[in-house]
Parts: sequence; C-alpha cells; structure tokens
Amino acid sequence: MSRDEVARKKYMAKIQKLMRLANNTSSPEEAASAIAKAQAFMRQHGISDTEVTFSEISSSSSKGAPSDARKIPLYMSHLAATIEKAFAVKCVFSWRRTSTFALKRVVSFYGQDGRDVVAAYAFDVLSRQLRAARKNFKSKYTNSISLIDKFCEGWAAGAYHAVSEMVLSEEQSQQMKDYEEHMTQDGVKTAETREAKESPLSGQAAYMGYSEGRNARVHHGVSSDHKEPTGIGFNHQQEKA
Repeated sequence: MSRDEVARKKYMAKIQKLMRLANNTSSPEEAASAIAKAQAFMRQHGISDTEVTFSEISSSSSKGAPSDARKIPLYMSHLAATIEKAFAVKCVFSWRRTSTFALKRVVSFYGQDGRDVVAAYAFDVLSRQLRAARKNFKSKYTNSISLIDKFCEGWAAGAYHAVSEMVLSEEQSQQMKDYEEHMTQDGVKTAETREAKESPLSGQAAYMGYSEGRNARVHHGVSSDHKEPTGIGFNHQQEKA
C-alpha cells in the first residue's frame, strides 16, 4: 500500500468517526460541527459521499466452490444462502483463472466489520464437507447425477437450518441494500441456477442429504474485529483453510 493510500485510509477513518458522532449525538451543535469537519476532510482529499457510504463494506472471495458449472447447481446457491444467513453478508458468483488459465468458480462475499472474511472461509470449509458427502453418497448408492444433486440440495438445506443468524442494525441493513443496488448498476448480474431433475427417488435422496446436512455447525466465536476465522467451529473435526 502506497503512502497516499495509507493517508487516504487514515482520513477515511476520521471521516467515518465524525459521521458516526453526528448520527449518534443528541446535540444539534455537535452534529453540525462533526458534519462540517467531515465534509472539509472530504473536499481536501477528494473523497466522495459514495466512498464514505461504502467504505465500511469489504469483499472477500472463496478459494473455490462445490461446482465449476456455468449454470450454478441449486445446491450451491442454497449453500451460499446459508452463509449469507449465518454471517449477515451478501454474495455474488464469479470466476478466477488458475495458473493453467482454466476458469474456476468462486463466491465473493461482501459485508461489514470483516464478516466477508469469515464468510468466505466458512463457505470453503462447508464446500469441502459437501463434496465429501456427495462423493460418499455416490459411492454407496447411485451414479445418477440427478439423485446426487438432489442429495446435495437436501444437504445444503439441512445446513441452512443448522446455523444461527447474525442481526444487522437498521443502518447496516440499509448500507448493504444500497451497496447491492450499486453493484447492479455497475453491471453485476445474478447467476443462473439449475435444479436437479426429478425422479421417483428424488425425495428420498433429498431427505438423506437434509439429514446429513443438519450435522453442519457454524459458530460465530470470531475475534472482536471479525478479521480472523479463529473461532469458527464445526461439530465434527475442526478444519483449517
């Protein structure tokens, strides 16, 4: 990070502090003074209102995903929704190129207070568990892709109910909504999903996956600034990214 970037980050933090003071104080004079100082810093350093609004929101990408398909399997969408619920973040599906120039699926999570970091970490750990469960189901029961996908859909649904939900303040929720709209305006599109084909055994496969997926547990014992995934635990064996 360059010296200019460090200085900009420093003044951005001061502006954020002043804006929080203006929003939380009961004194109109103090609020007006804080806003005036914040606006002066913004003019001096060329910082826009949009930058200030979204500066508390950051983004982190997973290392991979359960599937690299262009049309995302529904179970992967369910798994991403599980992480969104568990860590009060939002996500978009994107790509990264490997050293061999192959395209690999990743999920980019964005949120406040560093929650994006632990969300991406948790998605990778749950993805590994899902891939292992998928492989085990295939080896024991069937080679039918539709039934295997139904099992995975059930697994992801079970994991969804096994996590607890972080609660955002009204202000944070509005910031996340505004950021999502900003991304849409910048051309970020919703990825297409595909559901597994139905068959007479679809319900049984989905239920087996759901029963197994309920064993997944995500705990929120992260550090105070949410930057390190040191306290994310799972009910089987602790995994490291």
